[in-house]
Amino acid sequence: MPTLILDNGSYSIKGGYATNDSPRLIPNAITRTKRTKRVYVGDLIDTSTDISGLYYRSPFERGFLTKWDCELAIWDRVFSNDVLKCTPTSTDLIVSEPMFNFGQIQRSIDEIIFEEYKFASLVRAPATRFAVVGAGHTIYGDNGGEPECVLVVDIGHSFAYVVPYFQGRQISEGVRRVDVGGRMLTNYLKETVSFRYWDMMDETYIMNAVKEKCCFVSSDFYRDLDAARGCIGGHNGRNSLGLEYVLPDFTNSKCGYIKGQGGEAEQQVVDAETQVLPLCNERFAIPEALFNPADVGLEQGGIHQAVVQAVMACDESLRGVLMANILLVGGTATLPGLQQRLQSEVQAMSPYRVRISTPEDPTTGAWQGGRMLAQGQAGPEVATYSPATVAEWRLTRAQYQELGPDRVAAHFMKFI
Repeated sequence: MPTLILDNGSYSIKGGYATNDSPRLIPNAITRTKRTKRVYVGDLIDTSTDISGLYYRSPFERGFLTKWDCELAIWDRVFSNDVLKCTPTSTDLIVSEPMFNFGQIQRSIDEIIFEEYKFASLVRAPATRFAVVGAGHTIYGDNGGEPECVLVVDIGHSFAYVVPYFQGRQISEGVRRVDVGGRMLTNYLKETVSFRYWDMMDETYIMNAVKEKCCFVSSDFYRDLDAARGCIGGHNGRNSLGLEYVLPDFTNSKCGYIKGQGGEAEQQVVDAETQVLPLCNERFAIPEALFNPADVGLEQGGIHQAVVQAVMACDESLRGVLMANILLVGGTATLPGLQQRLQSEVQAMSPYRVRISTPEDPTTGAWQGGRMLAQGQAGPEVATYSPATVAEWRLTRAQYQELGPDRVAAHFMKFI
């Protein structure tokens, strides 16, 4: 029976079968165009050329799944023959959920999966738990099994979570959350460039693309800030920090491009007809909010401080191992320079040796862990304990009908 892995993130759904090498990424939102008022569910937005001023409706609020009518429409699209070609009654499902998910939301997930879609079986856990399953491959190489002790730093769309694990179970007193994620960085970038250059407050789609293509994490913020003083209007005055982003005309370009890197689309555009967004210190000042949330008005420490606090809240015998086994995942973890900056900041605050590892694609780190679980690759090659197998973790539809919601919740709690 095929196993479908669904990493149900608040920004995108990473979905694919255990036999696939990589998942398909589907936007987890329903969008409506400003001009034509057409509605697009999930990945259908990719078929539209009218992306100016998109209205977004997300099933998630504050990082938790609350709008089920919206999510069901997206799941219907995801499971359809046009996307994943899923037949639920003959498919095993592995699905992720947010950290510290509310019991009522968990019961709704179980009920919809078993009673609405009638999947054959279910494995449900936070995305960080699935990332742990695949962590050995990232930290130790191809022969690595599930690590006995690992600290997961998951920087997603809504929040950044720091979660320590020992022998497959999370150490709850060590969990920390920073209320900065990809969505806040995009909004911060929109506000900044709208104040300085063009009004981009309604252009979430475009500004998210700008963030992904142009922003990076500075290794030395004040040095780069000083260097950026020679950057005027996005031009490379005395440094290489400034660049110009050509905004889309929705004919030759859909999301825009960095000037000089537009390829065929750039060759078809007459310079006089383009709108250019100059960028300089915005490129690294926006991601700096991950390390200094006070920049966006949050009275919190940065992710580096959350890592140290999480480790120090654990037993002293685990601290050195946790610092040496830090796994960085999540869509926002793809920002260039983030891994190196986080390592240097944590090392400066820690007496232990710090080692941070990142999967080849941090966005799909949890999905790859779910895939390894389904394939039975979690293996105890380097572990002194036996990791949970998918057979132990899985709950069949018959078991769900027999146990009831409370005992179902207790079943899944045994593995996280």
